[in-house]
Amino acid sequence: MKSHDLVIRFLSSIGRSDEAEFYLKLFKSESPERFAIIVVGESVMEETPEVLTADLRFLAQLQLTPIVVFGVVTPTTSGHYANTMRALLQPHVSCSIVNAEDFSRVQEVAQGGGIVLVPFSKSVEAIDHRFDLLANLAKFLHSRKIMFLGTRSGLQANDGTVLSLVDMTTEYETLVMPHRLPSHQQALLQQVNRLFKTVDRRTTIAVTSPLDLLRELFTSTGAGTLIRLGSSITHVTDMTLVDCSRVQELIESSFGRSLVNDFFTRPIHALYLVDDYRGIAIITNTPVGHYLTKFIVDRQARGEGVGHDLWRVLHVNVPQMFWRSRADNPLIVWYEQQCDGLIRDDMWHVFWRGLRVAEIPHAINYARHSPIDFKN
Repeated sequence: MKSHDLVIRFLSSIGRSDEAEFYLKLFKSESPERFAIIVVGESVMEETPEVLTADLRFLAQLQLTPIVVFGVVTPTTSGHYANTMRALLQPHVSCSIVNAEDFSRVQEVAQGGGIVLVPFSKSVEAIDHRFDLLANLAKFLHSRKIMFLGTRSGLQANDGTVLSLVDMTTEYETLVMPHRLPSHQQALLQQVNRLFKTVDRRTTIAVTSPLDLLRELFTSTGAGTLIRLGSSITHVTDMTLVDCSRVQELIESSFGRSLVNDFFTRPIHALYLVDDYRGIAIITNTPVGHYLTKFIVDRQARGEGVGHDLWRVLHVNVPQMFWRSRADNPLIVWYEQQCDGLIRDDMWHVFWRGLRVAEIPHAINYARHSPIDFKN
């Protein structure tokens, strides 16, 4: 079996095989230096360097070239650990040590197919300045993702809850309040907030461990904590106020079917649109209440937490609603977590939230018999 096939088989074991293939194609379709910046914590190099080495060798087999940064938090050991990692990787993997301030050289090595090991200099004494340097490097490279690796996957609140997703737009002020997170995690979150003032808005930041690095990269659910800025969501009550051709493209590409001809002439209660047409939710009025007729998030955007943003807006603006989904929809499990109740039959799963008990049978009947929006 070819190495590529072995890698895909492994990635399939940590998530759905189509997800692994999707993200692999996505990463390979872009400039190599955009793939990811991996910021390695000192504890990783002290306790599990062999796990990180295996991860980087795996990525090299896939011809993916991360930028591996040492010493952002503790610069005194950065040069030592960069040399240690180079010794562990060579001769199996092409890699080079490059000065953190030489952005063009970092880009050149990554584009040439090598893993870039970047020690942050001890001369940059203030941690704020080191994070500013990291932000400027990510901005220069147009990095898709920045990943902070520690020995534990994700941010963990003092009550033991692991945070899977942090929306800096709405949750940052709460999370940096006293006793909400351990002090070192609060300090990291404050520095991440600095990063977002410089990097591209769509850059995502993750906190995970080497053991979960591949799952974080190649699955939509990830592993650890995803930190991001919330999406900009537009609310309209008339289809003519959006680009219907882009909405149609998103719907049809997601379902793999063509919409009926009169779809965009039907009245709606509301349409919620994520910036750059990466997600939509369409609500219609019915005799039995608000019906969520479409909830779609672009596949790439799912892994960025866009679905969470869109659903949060629905939760606030449409507290009572119902919807249906086919049993093979990959969102079924997620829908089950969002609803107050559901019922299944051979064709549809029907969900509801916020409905009175007397309304539920009528909502189920309406959803089961509502016409399909796609051509045969």
